[in-house]
Amino acid sequence: MSESSKFFSRPLSRRFFLKAGLGIFGVTALGVGKGYANTLKSQIEVERVPVKLERLPKAFRGFKIAQLSDLHSSPLVDQEHLDHAVDLALAEKPDLIALTGDFIGHTLRSHRQEIHEFDAQYLDNLVAALGRARAPFGTFAVLGNHDFWSGPEVTKRIHHDFENHAGIRVLRNQRVTLTKEEASIQLLGVDDYWHSWDLSKTLRKVPRKSVKILLSHNPEINRQLKPSHKIDLVLSGHTHGGQISFPFIGPPFSPTRDLRYLKGLVRDGDRQTYITRGVGHLVVPIRFNCPPEVTLITLV
Repeated sequence: MSESSKFFSRPLSRRFFLKAGLGIFGVTALGVGKGYANTLKSQIEVERVPVKLERLPKAFRGFKIAQLSDLHSSPLVDQEHLDHAVDLALAEKPDLIALTGDFIGHTLRSHRQEIHEFDAQYLDNLVAALGRARAPFGTFAVLGNHDFWSGPEVTKRIHHDFENHAGIRVLRNQRVTLTKEEASIQLLGVDDYWHSWDLSKTLRKVPRKSVKILLSHNPEINRQLKPSHKIDLVLSGHTHGGQISFPFIGPPFSPTRDLRYLKGLVRDGDRQTYITRGVGHLVVPIRFNCPPEVTLITLV
């Protein structure tokens, strides 16, 4: 009988189970501890992403867009975390700031009790933090699924408070023209893909040959985009990059059907999409191998 066979033929002692249990507990605790540490404000990373747009007017070369997404202001994401993310974005001296949805966490319930519910304080925290997020070409936002899931009254309040108290233009199936040295590009913004997005309305009367940058919370808007739309760049969030990502096997859950749109820069022909991992977190205060992110897009 081999040594390994002898080992498995022996009855396993209580000491063995105790050691094994402590080992498993220790590894799990370390993993949870690392996951919690990844959610701290000190772990927010600045991702600097150059994006080459073939049709970009010369005047917009080097144009910088700071992107903040999935802030999820709630008991799990506090004022300091939001403030630090804004500070990191402002330190990059962006020309424009894009906010791509999920500003709060909608009401979540366990079997027996509420984990958290909407409270005006969470919106006040956002307004205080994002009200400082100013850039020469403005700050623009689109709404995410959690903003809609909080109910129509909350959605209206987010829109109202952003525009009236924080100086943020909320694009709800709308567009604005950005002009620099007699050249221009189009900034488009649609409602969440799972709700009231309307790309046809957004594109109405947009010059076909102009460069178009689309803000869409959910990157799966790409399923509806056609070459004829001539969208050059999509900025999205929604996925949290998976929030938890295990070595070799990746995230156990993805909110997108196409894993290409989980995070980072994706190319579809002439169109590119950047999906940020987001600033906050949801359900549990854990991010594993997937730290929070502030993004700086530089058009080149």
